Amino acid sequence: MKTKSQRFTSINFSAVLGILAILTGLTASAQDEDRTRMLWNTQFSAKRPAKKSAAAPPAAPAAQQKTAEPGDIGDSLVGVTIWNLRQSRSQDDPLTRIAELGSQAQWTPVRIAADSVLSQGQRIRVSLEVARSGYLYVIDREQYADGSLGKPFLIFPTLRIHGGNNEVTAGRVIEIPAQADTPAYFTMKASRPDHVAEMLTVIVTPSPLDEVSIGREAIELAPEQVVNWEKQWGAKVSRLEAKGQEGKSYTQAEKEAGTERVRLLTHDEPLPQTMYHVEAQPGAPLLLSVPLRIAP
Repeated sequence: MKTKSQRFTSINFSAVLGILAILTGLTASAQDEDRTRMLWNTQFSAKRPAKKSAAAPPAAPAAQQKTAEPGDIGDSLVGVTIWNLRQSRSQDDPLTRIAELGSQAQWTPVRIAADSVLSQGQRIRVSLEVARSGYLYVIDREQYADGSLGKPFLIFPTLRIHGGNNEVTAGRVIEIPAQADTPAYFTMKASRPDHVAEMLTVIVTPSPLDEVSIGREAIELAPEQVVNWEKQWGAKVSRLEAKGQEGKSYTQAEKEAGTERVRLLTHDEPLPQTMYHVEAQPGAPLLLSVPLRIAP
């Protein structure tokens, strides 16, 4: 028969083993996430063009072209960076500041995580990049506390941004609003007490959507049309944040790429803050949702 002290020793030892098992599991999970992040980053970066100064490697003969392997993520990656605009400081690069027309105010965009809760009145911008060639569409809807959604508005493309040209390719950055817009940012504001988020739906298609018209301003879409796209193209989506990048400021390369369509980000330039992988069939449209959460 065990004494009281032996029973306590046995219980304590079991508790220690349990804690060690949990810690081991957490470590393995973190290592798996780091490996996945490295794979996504490498794949995303590889789709971008090389620096002009670097000679492009010769194309492999057709017989030696690499074929997709099981588990290959391909080009079904979408990068999203949400920028918080804070007032510029003296040490901020003057070339990366966002000036406000008709005001002396200058703003410096700073990276934030996709799941950040945004305060009322907070100024933000959104930039997107896709690891494939195609056509980009961004739809905005209000989301309410019960999960329901408001009217869908097509906020990209519009004729105000690149003349309505929504063709994308790896390295091309699309910014919403455009830097030339007035104002060049969104101001977070709840339209009613139960308005908890702005739901951005991002769609990338291999060819233009014939049923979509493009106007100078955002256009209201038929809710049933959006629901149909979600049913048709919805797939499992995974998300990872860039490690150690949150809080970093806009770079000159990112600003140039967001302004000029011909300026593509290259292998060694900053990757998006948040990466999404859509488990879609090869060549199928990509569809994902990015909620911009609003604090009460």
